[in-house]
Amino acid sequence: MKRIIITTIALISAMAAYAQEQTSVLADTISLDGSAVVAQKILVKMDADRVTYKVEDDIDAKTSTVLEMLRKVPMVSVDAQDNITVNGSSSFQVYVDGMPNQMLSANPSQILKMMPATAVKHIEVITNPGAKYDAEGVGGVINLITGLQKEDGKSLAEGQYGSVTLQGSTKGYGGGIFYSMQKGKWAFSLTGNASNTYVNGAESTIERIQKLPGGDFVTATNGVADIQTPFYNGSLNLSYEIDSLNLITVGAGYTGTNVSTVSDYQTEMKSPLLEYAYEGTISSKTLANSITANVDYQHSWASQPDRSLVVSYQFSGTPTGSDMENRFDDGILPDRRNDGFTNSASHIVQADFSTPLGSDAGHMLGAGAKFTARHNSSDQDSFIYDGNDYAYVPESSVLYDFYNNIGALYAEYSGKFGPVDIKAGARYEHTWQNVAYEHTPEMNFKLDYGNLVPNASVQYNISMVQNIGLSYNMRISRPGITYLNPFVDNISDPSAISYGNPNLRPETGHNVILTYNYFSPKWILNMSLRQGFVRNGMSSYSFYDNGHIMNTTYGNIVNSSTTGLNAFVIWIPGQKTRVILNGSTGYSYFRSKELDQKNSGWTYTALLGLQQTLPWDLRLSANTIASGRTVTLQGWSSGIMVGTLGLTKTFLDDRLGVSLSGLTHLTGGRGIIVEAVSETKDFVSRTVTGIPIRMVSINITFSFGKQDKVSVKKTRKTIETDTQLESKSMTESVGTVMQM
Repeated sequence: MKRIIITTIALISAMAAYAQEQTSVLADTISLDGSAVVAQKILVKMDADRVTYKVEDDIDAKTSTVLEMLRKVPMVSVDAQDNITVNGSSSFQVYVDGMPNQMLSANPSQILKMMPATAVKHIEVITNPGAKYDAEGVGGVINLITGLQKEDGKSLAEGQYGSVTLQGSTKGYGGGIFYSMQKGKWAFSLTGNASNTYVNGAESTIERIQKLPGGDFVTATNGVADIQTPFYNGSLNLSYEIDSLNLITVGAGYTGTNVSTVSDYQTEMKSPLLEYAYEGTISSKTLANSITANVDYQHSWASQPDRSLVVSYQFSGTPTGSDMENRFDDGILPDRRNDGFTNSASHIVQADFSTPLGSDAGHMLGAGAKFTARHNSSDQDSFIYDGNDYAYVPESSVLYDFYNNIGALYAEYSGKFGPVDIKAGARYEHTWQNVAYEHTPEMNFKLDYGNLVPNASVQYNISMVQNIGLSYNMRISRPGITYLNPFVDNISDPSAISYGNPNLRPETGHNVILTYNYFSPKWILNMSLRQGFVRNGMSSYSFYDNGHIMNTTYGNIVNSSTTGLNAFVIWIPGQKTRVILNGSTGYSYFRSKELDQKNSGWTYTALLGLQQTLPWDLRLSANTIASGRTVTLQGWSSGIMVGTLGLTKTFLDDRLGVSLSGLTHLTGGRGIIVEAVSETKDFVSRTVTGIPIRMVSINITFSFGKQDKVSVKKTRKTIETDTQLESKSMTESVGTVMQM
């Protein structure tokens, strides 16, 4: 539940200069010529349409994951199940270095909890995506910046910079490299990260009570799972400055996870007429990949430096293979297996033009066009053991293709009128869909529709240190292959099946945000009040069908209203101390006419952190993280409270850094306990998941070269791609492998 409308670059510069004059610090003290010098490292930067959290300047980044750093970022919340929301919405896009990453957007929490924070320099939260951005993503855009980027646009000196990181913990190990080089008109950067994390002994208890006239039918499952998750990430960027007016950039990226899970479980079913129990083991492997490649060309005008034309092409794909086997020990239920492959491949071309209106750079006009050709596909094969071997089951298998072409046009104006800044624009997107089933062609269908997406904002600069703003935007969310895929998963649990809905339509959301910002040498304050409405929201829901079989699928069944207040505060009481508060609270209301159901409730998230420089230049970091109950249409899930503590020391003129940190839950038991409840007039489902999280880790980083001299240049505009909605919570992901 977070939103912001900003300050200008001039305001940031003025405040930085003012802070330096007052000699208060936001970060570290350095040594120069034997004297102590205060070095300002401002963690948060606020611009006209985004807020930037400078991860590389936070000492916690040495031993944290990207997901843990997101808990500190204004307008981002991470709840007890590691579900991420932006401006109170779970519908948002994830970019890496300005390029969309479909894999991250499809399941951000699961991947970002594996990615070391040292792989990211900055985290941008684009809180008010203008008309030039795709309409996709109700909450906004999270942009993970991994490369080095100059902000002044000046020519770069030749040089190189690099770093190597090694990490080990009681939950895994990993490492990463970064290298960047500038030589003449050429610039090059390379990043690579790899890790292996594991959770042993994750426990789960699931109880489903089906309400029947003759007596309740109860299904109870207890399971213990061991989960291992190797993670890989890499990117390559190259730029060539043809001359002062023409620039070419080329980039490629890869992200992959290979999740392996083994879960032992016991299930009991009871009713007035039946009592039955069985045991089993689920083994699953999932290799998920995301591949991107892009080429951008930028032309500028010598007579008008602020005028530019950018033409871009990008390819992205998310090939994912999975293999799941469920072996039963009762001798009655036949063992079953599923082999699956899904992919979402996109080709995108885009052109963007921006120019000042007249000679006044304070008034800008932007316009552009874009076309996306996307192919979602799913090939799922099911097998049942017949006593001798696994036999193919055609009626439970699916070969599915979903073609989605999107054309877009946009125009946007921004202007300054004394202390008032305004921005307004509109984007039109037309979508053509074609759905084809290989085995059941009678289910094929086509559909096309259009969306007009407006946005507007106004900001009043009260003084050099404070401003207030009001904005409105409309966003849409298209369903991804997880939501659309009609494949029926009956492998994980014989008493519960799940499947997608190929007839889903995009949901639309409307947001109004009031924001206040204040800066001083000792305080940075952002407060946002947000009201959001969704009238045809996509949501998962469950019901009983075919006797005692629980069905879970998706539908455009929710009307929702969310009111949220968030506060982000940095307090600098002294040169060696920094206190951070990132908190939000809100009230949500959900209603579904189709299910004749409604629900509402309050929620909150909060992070309170202390960063202290101790004697011998030791840096101490301590954080308490808490979240309250989260409400959904059919139920709720409980919150958590955890704590972290870390120490960091640098050597060799800050080129070598060593960090030691610990993580623990602050509640009873041997780990985080999360309870989730769903209830209708027909059933009650309760899941309790226990995840052992206590961990001690050590991180070592060595850097070389001069970081301020090297950077791969970026075009002023690159492809901004829509991302489909298809995320799963931590409980859903763990529960799938534990017989939920």
